[in-house]
Amino acid sequence: MKALIYPALAIIINFILFQSFPMAGGGASLAALLTIPLIVIISLVFSLIHFILVRKKTKTKYFQLLAIISTVLVSYFLFISDEGNTPVDIVGRMFKTARNYDKIKSDDFYLESVPANHEKIIAAKKKFKNQLPDTAYVINIYGSTDFKTMESLGLYYKNGKPFPVNRNVKITQINNTAVMFSRILKGDTLSFVLSPLSIKSGQSRVSGFPEENHKGKPKSDLRLADITPINKTVTLDQQFFAYKVFYWLL
Repeated sequence: MKALIYPALAIIINFILFQSFPMAGGGASLAALLTIPLIVIISLVFSLIHFILVRKKTKTKYFQLLAIISTVLVSYFLFISDEGNTPVDIVGRMFKTARNYDKIKSDDFYLESVPANHEKIIAAKKKFKNQLPDTAYVINIYGSTDFKTMESLGLYYKNGKPFPVNRNVKITQINNTAVMFSRILKGDTLSFVLSPLSIKSGQSRVSGFPEENHKGKPKSDLRLADITPINKTVTLDQQFFAYKVFYWLL
């Protein structure tokens, strides 16, 4: 029976990884097709070698240790994750965010949803859980040529009226659905006409709202904005065990 410890360990380790951490895009299907069969084969090979050693009455103490370590390492390194977003990276960011929890601002909940910001978003959700609206919107401002996000700002509605999350933002309601969203920073004003209420939570982001009053600007300096609905009940701590524990421990 001891020979079955390797596939059993592989199942446990991979179950923990899949339930605790996000995989790269398309990772779940790739894991099913490639990594899981490979890990199963490796663990069964270890079981076969263990069985043969026992039949030959050869001590298995050191082989067991080597095979167990190998099973854990193979399972970890075959876990499909984005660059810079491996389980070790995520746990490291969690510790760093926890150490700087007193510096977390409510604005952090509206950061762009990329791996580097996930832990701050969860921390802001926990710290300001009684202040955050159930549904709000992230406005990502990005360059029209390189499409790199330059700023992420927040917007929410209360009693049917729009309110900015950031102090340097002014909102003017144009009609029932559209608003003029203006960011003012050191004399540089960015304005966009947006329609947040036309986007329902769960829909794909609507992108390409052009910058208003951009006359005279070179094309390389023009900026666009997109809107992403966010809901504090739909965050990573609701999907993955590691983030659930992180939220609970904060």
